[in-house]
Amino acid sequence: MRFKQHIKLLAYSFLTWLTFYLLGLPDYYQRFPLAVKAILVIAVTAIYFPATKYTLRKFWDDGRHLKNACWLAFYLTLPFFIYDYLLLGLYKGLGLKFVFPYWYLSLFYFSFWLQFPYIGWRLEREKSSIAIEYLT
Repeated sequence: MRFKQHIKLLAYSFLTWLTFYLLGLPDYYQRFPLAVKAILVIAVTAIYFPATKYTLRKFWDDGRHLKNACWLAFYLTLPFFIYDYLLLGLYKGLGLKFVFPYWYLSLFYFSFWLQFPYIGWRLEREKSSIAIEYLT
């Protein structure tokens, strides 16, 4: 992947994180009832299926969806964790213990590593089956 793409992904991750943060103001979703947090986690997960497919098809043109999905997972987990740690761990003084009261954020540090590569793998299988059908 080119350096310019890394910078774009880093900017994309920051803007995505900032959007989630601003939507969760004033307390980054802490005042939301448990049921609402659970519904939001499910909704965000569901929204990221088509969003990931779109991103993998539009951001990269090399057809290496699984590899690119791993890059996307990297940029939407590690930077998110760092941003959350800077805000919640350092600024709010929670340290690494922020991952427990903010479980609905912490969940995505792991789930994207399952979800995005799965989507990339499916896109590669889809591409392969289309190629096989074309040849037969």
